[in-house]
Amino acid sequence: MSASMTFGRATRLSAPRGSIWFANAAAALISFLRRLDQWQLERAKAEPQNAEEVLQWARSIEGSDPGFAADLRAAVYRSQSRDN
Repeated sequence: MSASMTFGRATRLSAPRGSIWFANAAAALISFLRRLDQWQLERAKAEPQNAEEVLQWARSIEGSDPGFAADLRAAVYRSQSRDN
């Protein structure tokens, strides 16, 4: 008695439809979130060192937070009047 086995045609494995697109989209999203995080960390490190930099910061946030910008300017002017 002899045993024989027959195998069908070799099947080719392929990724499920849409999985490659999803993987690329997920990788792009992760990359974007990492860059955003790094940008926020770098931005937090940049603290104003003198009165002119504080005034420049106040001008840059005037549109989004006018109350805080006014407080920054008032602190600079108060500090300058004490120094004189």
